Amino acid sequence: MNSKLLSKLGWKPGRTMLAMGRPETLMHFEPFPSAPETGPVDLLLGFAARSVDVAVLLDALLPRYARSNRLWLAYPKRSGAIRSDLSRDAGWEALVPHDLLPVTQVALDATWSALRFRYRDEIRTLTRKGA
Repeated sequence: MNSKLLSKLGWKPGRTMLAMGRPETLMHFEPFPSAPETGPVDLLLGFAARSVDVAVLLDALLPRYARSNRLWLAYPKRSGAIRSDLSRDAGWEALVPHDLLPVTQVALDATWSALRFRYRDEIRTLTRKGA
Protein backbone atom coordinates (compact mmCIF):
# COMPACT_ATOMS: atom_id res chain seq x y z
CA MET A 1 0.00 0.00 0.00
CA ASN A 2 1.40 3.43 -0.70
CA SER A 3 3.02 5.34 2.14
CA LYS A 4 0.70 8.36 1.81
CA LEU A 5 -2.35 6.18 2.36
CA LEU A 6 -0.72 4.32 5.25
CA SER A 7 0.15 7.66 6.81
CA LYS A 8 -3.52 8.74 6.57
CA LEU A 9 -4.39 5.66 8.59
CA GLY A 10 -1.77 6.51 11.23
CA TRP A 11 0.71 3.77 10.41
CA LYS A 12 4.44 4.45 10.82
CA PRO A 13 7.46 2.27 9.99
CA GLY A 14 8.13 -0.29 12.67
CA ARG A 15 4.47 -0.65 13.63
CA THR A 16 2.38 -3.71 12.94
CA MET A 17 -0.70 -3.85 10.72
CA LEU A 18 -3.37 -6.41 9.96
CA ALA A 19 -5.71 -6.00 6.97
CA MET A 20 -8.69 -8.28 6.32
CA GLY A 21 -10.89 -8.52 3.24
CA ARG A 22 -8.69 -6.32 1.07
CA PRO A 23 -10.53 -5.73 -2.24
CA GLU A 24 -9.15 -6.12 -5.76
CA THR A 25 -9.22 -2.34 -6.25
CA LEU A 26 -6.44 -1.97 -3.66
CA MET A 27 -4.27 -4.86 -4.83
CA HIS A 28 -2.17 -2.56 -7.04
CA PHE A 29 -0.62 -0.93 -3.98
CA GLU A 30 2.47 -2.33 -2.34
CA PRO A 31 1.78 -5.15 0.12
CA PHE A 32 0.44 -4.19 3.51
CA PRO A 33 2.96 -4.39 6.36
CA SER A 34 2.54 -7.70 8.14
CA ALA A 35 1.44 -8.42 11.69
CA PRO A 36 2.39 -11.19 14.10
CA GLU A 37 0.00 -14.15 14.21
CA THR A 38 -1.15 -13.42 17.76
CA GLY A 39 -1.37 -10.51 20.15
CA PRO A 40 -2.27 -6.85 19.71
CA VAL A 41 -1.69 -5.07 16.43
CA ASP A 42 -0.97 -1.34 16.08
CA LEU A 43 -3.28 -0.80 13.11
CA LEU A 44 -6.25 -2.97 12.13
CA LEU A 45 -8.04 -2.44 8.81
CA GLY A 46 -11.06 -4.46 7.76
CA PHE A 47 -13.07 -4.14 4.55
CA ALA A 48 -16.84 -4.65 4.65
CA ALA A 49 -19.00 -4.50 1.53
CA ARG A 50 -22.24 -4.82 3.54
CA SER A 51 -23.40 -4.35 7.10
CA VAL A 52 -23.61 -8.14 7.63
CA ASP A 53 -19.84 -8.29 7.02
CA VAL A 54 -19.13 -5.92 9.92
CA ALA A 55 -19.92 -8.46 12.67
CA VAL A 56 -17.67 -11.05 11.03
CA LEU A 57 -14.82 -8.54 10.83
CA LEU A 58 -15.30 -7.53 14.46
CA ASP A 59 -15.07 -11.15 15.61
CA ALA A 60 -11.67 -11.38 13.92
CA LEU A 61 -10.30 -7.90 14.63
CA LEU A 62 -11.42 -7.01 18.18
CA PRO A 63 -9.32 -9.70 19.90
CA ARG A 64 -6.29 -8.06 18.27
CA TYR A 65 -7.28 -4.49 19.17
CA ALA A 66 -5.58 -2.78 22.10
CA ARG A 67 -6.83 0.52 23.44
CA SER A 68 -5.10 3.53 21.89
CA ASN A 69 -4.25 1.55 18.75
CA ARG A 70 -6.10 2.10 15.48
CA LEU A 71 -9.17 0.20 14.32
CA TRP A 72 -10.38 1.11 10.83
CA LEU A 73 -13.34 -0.35 8.97
CA ALA A 74 -13.56 0.41 5.25
CA TYR A 75 -16.80 0.50 3.29
CA PRO A 76 -17.79 1.27 -0.34
CA LYS A 77 -18.47 4.90 -1.16
CA ARG A 78 -21.97 5.68 -2.34
CA SER A 79 -20.50 7.22 -5.50
CA GLY A 80 -18.61 4.00 -6.29
CA ALA A 81 -19.61 0.95 -8.31
CA ILE A 82 -20.18 -1.32 -5.29
CA ARG A 83 -23.72 -1.18 -3.90
CA SER A 84 -23.82 -1.27 -0.12
CA ASP A 85 -26.04 -0.57 2.85
CA LEU A 86 -23.03 0.93 4.67
CA SER A 87 -22.30 4.64 4.75
CA ARG A 88 -20.60 7.02 7.13
CA ASP A 89 -23.79 7.21 9.17
CA ALA A 90 -25.52 3.86 8.68
CA GLY A 91 -24.96 0.13 8.91
CA TRP A 92 -22.66 -0.01 11.94
CA GLU A 93 -25.14 -1.52 14.41
CA ALA A 94 -22.78 -4.45 15.13
CA LEU A 95 -20.44 -2.00 16.89
CA VAL A 96 -23.06 -0.77 19.38
CA PRO A 97 -22.73 -3.69 21.86
CA HIS A 98 -18.97 -3.09 21.90
CA ASP A 99 -19.44 0.64 22.68
CA LEU A 100 -17.35 1.60 19.63
CA LEU A 101 -17.92 4.97 17.97
CA PRO A 102 -16.58 6.46 14.71
CA VAL A 103 -14.05 9.25 15.23
CA THR A 104 -12.35 9.84 11.85
CA GLN A 105 -13.09 9.22 8.18
CA VAL A 106 -10.59 8.96 5.30
CA ALA A 107 -10.88 8.18 1.59
CA LEU A 108 -8.80 5.16 0.59
CA ASP A 109 -9.41 5.43 -3.16
CA ALA A 110 -12.26 6.25 -5.56
CA THR A 111 -14.27 3.26 -4.32
CA TRP A 112 -13.50 2.88 -0.60
CA SER A 113 -13.67 5.09 2.49
CA ALA A 114 -12.72 4.06 6.01
CA LEU A 115 -13.91 5.00 9.48
CA ARG A 116 -11.71 4.80 12.53
CA PHE A 117 -13.52 3.50 15.60
CA ARG A 118 -12.63 3.89 19.26
CA TYR A 119 -14.21 2.77 22.49
CA ARG A 120 -16.47 5.47 23.93
CA ASP A 121 -14.28 5.82 27.04
CA GLU A 122 -11.22 6.51 24.84
CA ILE A 123 -12.85 9.63 23.37
CA ARG A 124 -12.17 12.78 25.39
CA THR A 125 -14.95 14.89 23.92
CA LEU A 126 -18.00 13.48 22.17
CA THR A 127 -19.17 15.84 19.44
CA ARG A 128 -21.48 13.61 17.36
CA LYS A 129 -25.20 14.10 17.83
CA GLY A 130 -26.74 11.12 19.57
CA ALA A 131 -23.35 9.82 20.75
